[in-house]
Amino acid sequence: MTKIFEVIRKPLLTEKGQILRESNIQVFEVASWANKHQIKEAAELLLQTKVKSVRTVRTPAKAKRLGRWVGTTSAVKKAYVELVEGATPAAE
Repeated sequence: MTKIFEVIRKPLLTEKGQILRESNIQVFEVASWANKHQIKEAAELLLQTKVKSVRTVRTPAKAKRLGRWVGTTSAVKKAYVELVEGATPAAE
């Protein structure tokens, strides 16, 4: 079994994420190699509650310019973890 913090990197604290938390959905940045089963298992251990479903999104890297220099943003994989009705995460 892989470690929890190898699969789930960090929570994403954005406006959209705060709105989704009201409807029992947590948003995390996860490892690019992690699948839904690994994410569900890690989230259940981390939050100490049952997970209803997991949805994942891959955000590709984008080219960004700063004057004459060109760089790229990081490619990120996000997981939207929906908790069972009435469950509250132990981390809160």
